[in-house]
Amino acid sequence: MFRVAAVLLLGFSLAACAKKTGVAIVVEKEHIDAREANVSPTPGKEPPAKEEPSYREMAPDEIDADGIVMKKEVRGTSKDPRASDHEQWRVTVELMEVSRRFFVPTDRAHYEKLKKGDRVKVKYSEGKYTGTVWGAEFVD
Repeated sequence: MFRVAAVLLLGFSLAACAKKTGVAIVVEKEHIDAREANVSPTPGKEPPAKEEPSYREMAPDEIDADGIVMKKEVRGTSKDPRASDHEQWRVTVELMEVSRRFFVPTDRAHYEKLKKGDRVKVKYSEGKYTGTVWGAEFVD
C-alpha cells in the first residue's frame, strides 16, 4: 500500500512541474562545511520541550541567510544551521528573463571555475502551481 501511495505521489509531483532552461548571471557563491558529528544524547534524559517561536529584532552580529537567522561568524562553517553531512558548494543565480533568484548546488570544479557576474545556462524544474524552483543544475 505504501509503495502505491509513493508512486502516485511521485507521479503527481512530476506532472505538476515544468522543466525549463534559461540564461542566468552568477550573483553569489557560498561554501558550507560538513556538519560536525553529533554525540548521542545521554540515555534517560528527556529532550527539551519545543518552544513557540518568538519575534524579535535581529542583533547587530546576526544575518539572514536563506530565511534562517544566524551569527555572522557561523555562516559557511560546520555549525551553520544549513550544514548537512557533506560539504556543499552553492551558487546563487538570477535568471535574466524574469529576474528570479535561486541557488544551484554544484560540485567543487564548477564552483571554483565560476565568478560573480558570469553568464551561465541553467536547467531547472518549476512547480506549475506554486512556482517553486527545484532540481537546478548547470548546462555545460
